Amino acid sequence: MNNEMVKRQIRELCQAPGPERKEEFFRQLKAQGLLGRRTRTLSQVEFVAGQIPYIEKWTWVLSVLLLVFLTEVCRLRPGNYPFAMTPFLAAGVLVQTGRSFRWKMAEMECAARFSLRSVMLARLFIVGIFNTLGLMIVILLVRPCFSYSLLRVFLYMMVPYLTAAWLGSVYERKQRADHGWGGVLICLLSSAAFAAAPLFLAWLYEERWTVLWAAAMILMVGGLSGSIRNWISRMEEPAWS
Repeated sequence: MNNEMVKRQIRELCQAPGPERKEEFFRQLKAQGLLGRRTRTLSQVEFVAGQIPYIEKWTWVLSVLLLVFLTEVCRLRPGNYPFAMTPFLAAGVLVQTGRSFRWKMAEMECAARFSLRSVMLARLFIVGIFNTLGLMIVILLVRPCFSYSLLRVFLYMMVPYLTAAWLGSVYERKQRADHGWGGVLICLLSSAAFAAAPLFLAWLYEERWTVLWAAAMILMVGGLSGSIRNWISRMEEPAWS
């Protein structure tokens, strides 16, 4: 059976309905000045801002609640244990990476006006910046509660967060359709590991090892950037016109 025969049989079995009210539709477009008009080009800022309504509300709620809870814990019980809570902030970022694949919408979104990779990068940027700025505010608020310098508090909070984000991004890139539970589990395990660190590796929080934390942060930032770049490079980017 050749292709022409298959196409003919498909046309016979799947006959499309007639274009009813076609002329009326085009008259309305012409009256509104939309006929033959090209879609307005969006700036980068407009495009990124336009993705904010498409991020689930629970992502914002989770981030805000975690930041408020972290602030209160640091004020009431200052120590090394509150730092282990920051990995949970990465859950909202990780969920965005595999959302299209979990809901089987990646193929359709690839054919949309904006490429899937552009949409994902914009959403990752929005949630990542929101969490990072939130952590910065928390660090400034709770700094007086600790005997550590501002730099050390910054490193102790950012390294667990970036570690969970990096490990989770690697997992999400390989397992895109597990409904996000793998990323949540990685955040939980990362939190447990950093919560246990003060018990078994208390020397890590000594001032002389600050350079080790700084090196770990640089490593995590590089690993996360490379993981996202690898994930994006494997994603198709058809153009819409």
